[in-house]
Amino acid sequence: MWRKSSKSKRLSSKQSGKRPLSKRLWQYYLRSAERMMKLLRIINITFLLGSTTVILVVISLFTPLFSQAIVYVFSLLPLPNLSGAAMSSPPTAYVVLGGGLTNDNDNQIVLNDYSLNRARTAASAYHDLPLPIVLSGAEAPWLGQWLIEHGIDGLISENASMNTCENARFTAKRIPLHHVYLITDSYHMARARRQFALNGINSTPLSAPLPVNRDWMKPAQNLSHSRRAVYEVAAYLRDVIRPQVDCRHARDVTSQQLLTPRGNAAKTNTD
Repeated sequence: MWRKSSKSKRLSSKQSGKRPLSKRLWQYYLRSAERMMKLLRIINITFLLGSTTVILVVISLFTPLFSQAIVYVFSLLPLPNLSGAAMSSPPTAYVVLGGGLTNDNDNQIVLNDYSLNRARTAASAYHDLPLPIVLSGAEAPWLGQWLIEHGIDGLISENASMNTCENARFTAKRIPLHHVYLITDSYHMARARRQFALNGINSTPLSAPLPVNRDWMKPAQNLSHSRRAVYEVAAYLRDVIRPQVDCRHARDVTSQQLLTPRGNAAKTNTD
């Protein structure tokens, strides 16, 4: 009697443990629905965070915040390894990188506002600490002419370079240098310093202002800074990931080419 009772209990337990198919399907559906809800919540949060970030970035383009953040990040980037002499010696020259040319009302070629601000920065620094000034780029004759007109001498021109990479390579060929004060705008500075370091020249930055200032009340001016910053971020990444193919080596130009001014600018006093 006792055995029969135990057997019936075990049979009853097995039967109760075997859930109906409909119940199992319903529980599977509930688990799937729960997972789907979690996934949708994650997607929703991600979308909200992403869209909020995009909106904030777009808004920041019209404020000084974006460009200032880019300049700060650039200032933290390390330079390629330099020799002991480059690291220990003080700056012995100013190197001014050309920023472009334009035409005046008489259709004469003149320095554009970028180059003009770099020339002004060099002149101001020279009056505080007279050192030789190296002018690098196709703008060199016009930069030299402006500096001479403003009482600056000790000019050394490199006239052949057409981009930042060539600025560094041809400057290193034009004159032996270990450490220089590098003059360009703050957005271009990180890329320029990296190229000069790759050619064995350490640099202390002297940033020239852009033609327009940052101003919380002038979003169009802030946007011009943001565009400049975005361009330099892309250019810096390109130089690191895939160096430009249009950068000639120092052996590709002669010393005479480095000395030869271009265009119609009067020949400057070069060493």
